Amino acid sequence: MNVFMTQVPLAAKEDDVKIELAKILHKPPFPDDPVNFDITIFPKYDSRGRVGILALPSATVGDTFLRSYGSSGVTVKGSRIIFKHSTKPITAEKIAHLNSTPWQDPLELQREREKMVQDGRPYRLAEFAFGRFLADDKFVAECTAEGDAEVACDLERRQVRFTLRKQRRHPDSDVTVSMLAMTLSADEAVSAWYPPTLLDSIIGTESPVLFLRATTFPIFKVEKTGLLGSDAKVSRVQGLSRDRAMPPGCFSLMCTFNSRDDSSTFAYACQSRLRISHIPSMDVAVTLGDASCDEDALDDFLSRLPFPAAFEVEKAVTNRILTVDGAISLQDTLTELSESSQDDVASILRKFITDLEEEAPARRRRRGRHRRSSDEHPLALRLKQAASDYIADKQKPRGRLQPTTSAASYTFHLVLTPTRHILEGPNADQSNSVLRRFGKSENFLRVSFQDENRSKLRGDFETSISDLLKGRYLPVLLNGCRVAGRRYEFLGYSMSGLREHSLWFVTPFTDADGKLWDSEAIRSSLGDFSRLLYQPARLGARWSQAFSATDPSVVIQPHEIRKIDDRKSPCGTVMTDGCSPISTELLRDIWKGYSQTKKYGSKYTRPCAMQFRLGGAKGMVVEDPTLVGKVVCLRPSQTKFEAPENRTFDIQATSLRPKAMYLNRPLIVLLEFLGANSEHILKLQSNAIDEAKSVRHSLSDASAVLHQHGLGASFKLPSLVHNIKTILHLDLQTEDGEEGYHSDLLMNSLDCAETHVLRELKYRAHIAVPGSFTLYGVSDEWNCLEEGEIYATVLDERKGLRQAITGRVGITRSPQIHPGDVQIATAVRRPELEHLTNVVVFSCKGDRPLSSCLGGGDLDGDDFNIILDPRLLPTQTYPPGGYESLGNKETKHPCGISDVIDFVFNFIESDIAGQIAIAHLRFSDLKDPSCVECLQLAEHASHAVDFPKTGTPVNLADLPRLKKQPKPDFLALEGRDLMSDQFYHSPKLLGLLYRRVPVNPWTPREWDRQYSPSQGAKIEEALRGVGLFALGLPPLQVPPTDLYEEMRYLLDEYCDQLSAIGKSHTLSKNKDFLVAEAEIVSGTLMATWSDQHRRREAVAAMNLQTYELVRAVRAELRARETERENDDEETLDDSEYEYEDEDDFYKEIRVIAKHFRRACAAWFVAEEALRECPNSYGPQSFGFIALGRMLELIKAARGLQ
Repeated sequence: MNVFMTQVPLAAKEDDVKIELAKILHKPPFPDDPVNFDITIFPKYDSRGRVGILALPSATVGDTFLRSYGSSGVTVKGSRIIFKHSTKPITAEKIAHLNSTPWQDPLELQREREKMVQDGRPYRLAEFAFGRFLADDKFVAECTAEGDAEVACDLERRQVRFTLRKQRRHPDSDVTVSMLAMTLSADEAVSAWYPPTLLDSIIGTESPVLFLRATTFPIFKVEKTGLLGSDAKVSRVQGLSRDRAMPPGCFSLMCTFNSRDDSSTFAYACQSRLRISHIPSMDVAVTLGDASCDEDALDDFLSRLPFPAAFEVEKAVTNRILTVDGAISLQDTLTELSESSQDDVASILRKFITDLEEEAPARRRRRGRHRRSSDEHPLALRLKQAASDYIADKQKPRGRLQPTTSAASYTFHLVLTPTRHILEGPNADQSNSVLRRFGKSENFLRVSFQDENRSKLRGDFETSISDLLKGRYLPVLLNGCRVAGRRYEFLGYSMSGLREHSLWFVTPFTDADGKLWDSEAIRSSLGDFSRLLYQPARLGARWSQAFSATDPSVVIQPHEIRKIDDRKSPCGTVMTDGCSPISTELLRDIWKGYSQTKKYGSKYTRPCAMQFRLGGAKGMVVEDPTLVGKVVCLRPSQTKFEAPENRTFDIQATSLRPKAMYLNRPLIVLLEFLGANSEHILKLQSNAIDEAKSVRHSLSDASAVLHQHGLGASFKLPSLVHNIKTILHLDLQTEDGEEGYHSDLLMNSLDCAETHVLRELKYRAHIAVPGSFTLYGVSDEWNCLEEGEIYATVLDERKGLRQAITGRVGITRSPQIHPGDVQIATAVRRPELEHLTNVVVFSCKGDRPLSSCLGGGDLDGDDFNIILDPRLLPTQTYPPGGYESLGNKETKHPCGISDVIDFVFNFIESDIAGQIAIAHLRFSDLKDPSCVECLQLAEHASHAVDFPKTGTPVNLADLPRLKKQPKPDFLALEGRDLMSDQFYHSPKLLGLLYRRVPVNPWTPREWDRQYSPSQGAKIEEALRGVGLFALGLPPLQVPPTDLYEEMRYLLDEYCDQLSAIGKSHTLSKNKDFLVAEAEIVSGTLMATWSDQHRRREAVAAMNLQTYELVRAVRAELRARETERENDDEETLDDSEYEYEDEDDFYKEIRVIAKHFRRACAAWFVAEEALRECPNSYGPQSFGFIALGRMLELIKAARGLQ
């Protein structure tokens, strides 16, 4: 008999319930022989707890139990479980199993399991298959291979390990879909490694079968045992077979054990030791995959479609939304649409594919906006319906959301991991001169080489990536890749892109004049590279100037360019490396052109220095009022090659505002060693922790923290939170201590912000230093500074700050690694330099420039930390490091693209700058930064930084090593067990700082209530109390039908685009997952990333995309007759997202009222959507945009009174 259990506490495990029920069922009035029974707890839960099934061997036992305990319940883990008759009858097989199997004490079983877990032995498998789960939880088995397989819970490495060795038996498998021909020798084994973060759950069944349900592919390796006991050779590979990729989507693994005891013990080990969720019993239907498909036919079909449409089709196939056959079945319909609606066919496809995704059960649902097609209808008919709906939407009074600025380009991305081929885009991305010059973004493809966890591919002392790179990535570099039926060939890279293993590819195209452009033609047009014919790395570096993320300003005329010499020391050292003067008049023109591109308002003065690209020149220019007319000077240290035809002055960054200064781990190591006040650093950290936690104290505190850390900027969250407090007089709690305004999205966003700040403090020691600054470095063109002197004035007009820096200051530059990378300088005042702000001016006197003493810095765009806090100044200084270059790697023949590709391949394989930095932190902790090993690592670091330009790598074997020694705890990745023997408590300052930060792994939970999460009623009540009538603003009321329909369509489009962004930035790149809405709004990612730098890159990309989306929505909320393109907002500068105040533009209450009416209608539509579907994805943040706009307009209306 089955008994249904409710209100099962979340903390209770099945064994906990068994132990308590055994105390009842094994006493009278129940039989003397211990009754055997089984417990199943289901994973789903609500506010009352979870539910489950108690399986009993007979109805008599069940009725007796229910009479005694059905209504009163049984207490487990402090909560009372309630029992009642189950509507699901027990199976005959289950009854037979309970009656034929003796009762086993859960405590005794736990002891036995613990012993087996400690032994850590692997479990032989009878069968296995890699495959994928469908939306209805069916498992499609697609990939297996002949051989001896085993699986283990590896406690030392804290991963699940699957291992396959050369076949010693020939089993008949019913689940074999494609038997991979294994090329393993007798001394080799292929393994698949699942870190716990990749496993969503382990699913058990009634048979000895377990499913490892993963979110992405594991790491595949081949291990070859060494001869005569020598070390094994381990190499990364792309799947079970060295030369064949795994079928798309086959992340998960089905394991058939030889007994239930083996499967249950393995599952127990994974759950108890690796904290992997375990679903003990679930009916999983297994089907066989069909590996046969005509990919050549698909490629041929895609080649005839417009690229944006072909890209959407291939992306849907790659994500398993469409099958290959399904995509081909759309051929005729798509051809018709391409002829009739070519500009819209890609958007129609995105709508169609979104509708297909929404038909299946998903983790996140949006409200049903349209009547969905039935599965019975052919795909072609449903595509036609989607096209009809889209065209009808487009013909509404207002168009669909469109990009509002040319500051960003929309690019297509291909991500290649060892096992996957992921298409993304088109996504907002920072532009470069090549994209701007040729226009059509579909001709260019950004290709990124990443590991499965989105970190960079890295080898180490134990594991080689050479075979993987040669088999998986080198053919792409040499032969190109096919995407959407087009062949793309390697074009070039930016220097930052190369460091992230991200490259640009291009497909040959014809311009408006009929000229054919391919990769070779584009590179040749960039300039004259004849001086670099034998240096492939330096040649690639010069090409990279054209691919740097920049914004255009004005075209410089040839007569406005003046060539001047570099200033040199008496011993010949260049003192102006990368910097030159520019006249005030030309700087003014450049700033005007740049401001028009960036849509800046007029309230800010222009900067005095800019980082630029001009033809073949790069570096910094600094304002020189003594230059007459329009003049920009260029020095030999800036001119890398000649490109006289490319004269657009492209801007990479400006000195418009100062940047805050933050400590980091390498700098803290050096400051502690050099005698800075450690207690003060601890105090700074304590203040930062308190500030992070204050986000939940009040909206005022929350706004301050969000603003300080640049969080929520895309959605103007700091301003919204501040205005809710000051205009609506709401707060997180009332004056009498009761709960105040607690919108679910707002609270989750604040929790994301707190977690993000604390995580930065813990894992990066990212500690703010109030009153200190980060400024760009420039040269003293007036020769008025003596050796050891600097000049700096800080100006921030937004904060009303102008600070002249004088006296003894610390100066450094990231990344720091050598004890001499922190120096003391004297800040002075000079009348010749009074016009310069937000730069640090370095003297040109002496034998060596101070900038080069700081980690080998120069003046072509490096920024420097100015430490003004006397308690952080070193009490001793160390001579700066100085290293001879390893020299440029040269070819014996004039180099071509194949030589540059060889360098790129070598760079990816030998890029060990990160490993050098980690090794330096380890030796510094065991010894100090002046030890022999640390000084050796500092020299290697200098050479590793130069590797992208010299082409000469640092040999991994040359690094000093710490074999098999535990690491300091501050180097533990997120989620690692610090109690294991892999880590020790560091007694130094970094260890103290690390252990003081409380970070709990947290992700936003999906709203599961039946009412709206927005607390819109509180907002409406507060808005009515503002006095809208007195301000001349319209009342809160249901919008008229036409405006209501317009805003509904705007919300629909916003939700579609927000979902696309949410899918693009998940760690797993799994189409079934979305980044939480609170993460997008706060501008954070909560998932546990092994590569912190990659997470920051992903956050920056996500914020750029959401910024463009929010900007487009705000443009649609403006009243049409007063609309001026982007007249009320400014775009990003120096990685910040900001908008102009509305006060500057709305001087008439009539105009403000029209804007307010539209914003109010948008907010009303969002609130209605949340009432219809409380857990929908998008309406909450759309409501934030509308509410923020309303509050800004209320503020503007008050300003007119």
